[in-house]
Amino acid sequence: MDVEPSPLVVSPVRDWSELPLDALSTIFMKLGTIEILMGAGLVCRSWLQAAKSPELWRIVDMTRHKMVFSTKGSRDTLCAMAKVAIDRSDGRMESFSAQLFVTSELLDYIVSRANSLKSVHLTNCCFLWTHKLGRFACKCPLLEEIELSHQKMLPELIRHIGSRHPKLKHLRISLPSIYLNGVHSEYDESWEDMKNEEAFAIAESLHELRFLRMEGRFLSNDGVYAIIKGCPHLELLDMTKCSDVVLNNKLRACCAKIKHVLFPKRYRSLLHGSSRPLVTS
Repeated sequence: MDVEPSPLVVSPVRDWSELPLDALSTIFMKLGTIEILMGAGLVCRSWLQAAKSPELWRIVDMTRHKMVFSTKGSRDTLCAMAKVAIDRSDGRMESFSAQLFVTSELLDYIVSRANSLKSVHLTNCCFLWTHKLGRFACKCPLLEEIELSHQKMLPELIRHIGSRHPKLKHLRISLPSIYLNGVHSEYDESWEDMKNEEAFAIAESLHELRFLRMEGRFLSNDGVYAIIKGCPHLELLDMTKCSDVVLNNKLRACCAKIKHVLFPKRYRSLLHGSSRPLVTS
């Protein structure tokens, strides 16, 4: 007796465009800013609608993406993308991070549309003038966290930021350099004359700092002592790559109240086995 085979069960085709907007928004939050602008938000009308939700743009991060470093990622294109993200936030953007392409004109655009900005991270943005950075900081009253990595930081700019944001909690000013054709050009000998001036400016004007990263800046023990005295609430102090910092008993004692201190790597062996939370990186 022949038995007829059972028909194959064909699963219904799922229409991804019918996903609820809240579900799509949750998925999009796991993507980066550039991925949404260049891909996910262009799939269909419902996905584009989800991609326009202001809640999705509270944090705008345009760093470490291949588009930023590729020849296709022109400055004008990336600035235009950033403006779309800012517009979609509808004034609710709280954090903005970008690398290489930021211009003074884009900073003005942010100021005019991002009244809720609390955190800004700019890395290797060599198209910015110092006075433009100062004006930007003045016009963002809620700023609590600033990163200006690979930028030349004049002490006057630090004091200016401190006068407008004396309660700033986070500051990161790492190794100054210029990104050119894929190569970082380190700071020149003229910076020797400015040793510790940044540290003194921080100590004078940013007394409420909790987290300070100065990896690679021109900084010696005198600058560290000034920072510790002027910023009594510090919880983290990063001095990695600061070649003029010398670990001695006086410096150990001054750093005793800070929860996390990152010294230059060459002191790793001296700190090994210490019960103090002094670490190297």
